[in-house]
Amino acid sequence: MAQIPPYPSQDSQDQEPETPKFRGLYRYVKVSVRTLDIIIAACVIVIIVATIAGMNGGPTVTFDSRGGTDVAAVDCEPGEKLVAPEPPTREGYTFTGWYRDPNCTDMWDMSEDLVSEDITLYAGWSKNDP
Repeated sequence: MAQIPPYPSQDSQDQEPETPKFRGLYRYVKVSVRTLDIIIAACVIVIIVATIAGMNGGPTVTFDSRGGTDVAAVDCEPGEKLVAPEPPTREGYTFTGWYRDPNCTDMWDMSEDLVSEDITLYAGWSKNDP
C-alpha cells in the first residue's frame, strides 16, 4: 500500500488550476470574465442614458385660448405636423383658428406647417353679431 505524503509535492504546486468546464455566458468567448463584465456594464449605462435622453421628448406646442376654454399642450416629434386639437369655445365668439402671434395675423396651417421647436399658438376669435 502506497503512503500519501503529508505535504503537497513541489510538482502539484507548479500546476495551474484547471479552468472550470462550464463558464456560463462566457464559455465560448476568449476574453476574461472581468473584461466582459465591464463591456456589459458599459452597454447598460449607454442604454440608460439613451432612454433618459429619449424621455426629454420633442417640441411642445402650448395653446393660449385667449379667453376660451382650456386646450391641453401637445408633445410632438421634431418635423411632425400638428394634429388639430378640439377647438376651444368662448361665449359670444366664433373660433377662427390658431395663430403664431397674439395679434392673430400669422395663421398656423395644420395641413402644412411642421413643428420644429417649442411654440405657443394663440386662438383667434371673431365676435358674434348680437
